[in-house]
Amino acid sequence: MGLRYHPHMELRRWNDPQDYAFTQHLSAAQWAWEFLRRNPIYQAEWSAFDAVWRELEAEYGAPPNRDFCAWKLDSRAWVNAVDCPEGDCRVDRDKVLIECALGARWGFYKFPPSPADDDPVGEGRLTWRKVELEAPILGPDDVGWLGGDAAHVAMGFDLSLPLRDQIERAKRLLQLLQRQRRRSGEVQALSIVAQRERLCASLRLLDAGTAGAPEAALMAISGDWRELLEQACAMRDGGYRQLATWPG
Repeated sequence: MGLRYHPHMELRRWNDPQDYAFTQHLSAAQWAWEFLRRNPIYQAEWSAFDAVWRELEAEYGAPPNRDFCAWKLDSRAWVNAVDCPEGDCRVDRDKVLIECALGARWGFYKFPPSPADDDPVGEGRLTWRKVELEAPILGPDDVGWLGGDAAHVAMGFDLSLPLRDQIERAKRLLQLLQRQRRRSGEVQALSIVAQRERLCASLRLLDAGTAGAPEAALMAISGDWRELLEQACAMRDGGYRQLATWPG
């Protein structure tokens, strides 16, 4: 594979599109992992976690011979529940096991995969937590939220009147507006099929940047590489959570 991305992950040959052919078959959940595994903070946290995990296994054993009673009493094996309220693996109600805390912090269930792991999603070893899509309530000073973005729209409701008919009419109007703006090209559909090529170019740009590729090489990947790289970094640094919810 050539250059190294991280001690636990090999860098793909970013200048060879064929090295990314595997992305043609990725689901949204698998795409999300491809971005997260490139996050340097996740890589560092996973390395620290892995070192502690190995220490614990050396001291208390691995399944099926693990002394879990002793394991869970070791302060290295857990974090305080107040520091990880979303963690599910509780010990004595006020502690969360470190593997659950790390997964919860990055938005998934099950054991934290190594950045070197090519497909924990497809192999059933990673499941993304549900992301709640919020509709912001705008006030008089929130006009900046529209910001000239054709994907953003605001509608007015009268709370002194019944909401059912207002919401139904708003739904029809929004569906019409969505179709119009997509047909005109003002708004891009956020689906894996529609965005696959840009997502693939995003991964290549991230890998090329990590390899220290010159600007000319980045431009060869995509003419709008600056904007695309900015979006790629945003996806790597948190946007992957929304990406996991995209339709195919």
